Amino acid sequence: MKPAFKSTGALISIGGARLSVIGLNPQRLSSSSEARWPGHATPSGMSYQKTGLGPRTLTIDAKTFPHVTGGLDAYAILQAHHEMQSVVPYMRLRGNYLGQASGLVGIETLDTDEERLHPFDGVGREVDVTIGLIVFPFRILQLLDASRIKSFGGLR
Repeated sequence: MKPAFKSTGALISIGGARLSVIGLNPQRLSSSSEARWPGHATPSGMSYQKTGLGPRTLTIDAKTFPHVTGGLDAYAILQAHHEMQSVVPYMRLRGNYLGQASGLVGIETLDTDEERLHPFDGVGREVDVTIGLIVFPFRILQLLDASRIKSFGGLR
């Protein structure tokens, strides 16, 4: 029997939510990071000092057609992680059972846009989701207690 993530074309895993080709399909990924370099005027010009990195964020735009491909189950898991402020693993899944563990994340923002509501159930025929993730540094494991980190298998 093939694993679920291979047969459904899973591309990204955020905790227990899987963003797949069929379902909640990721359309666009963007990342942002900053390094802090405050400047100070000196008689000979400007002097800069590095003071560390700012927050690293990821933004994922995803789309689903819930009446055809589903995807609202993954959205419900994302919403639960967001409301519980869970710290969950983020993985980019690849072919041949490979994946890249990209660290621990928290869902900072979760925006939803439904278009053309279905007349029978009121759910949009097209649902766009924007997921704003904040990537925690690996040293966060020392700062968080283990009870706040969720397993790969979803909500516990």
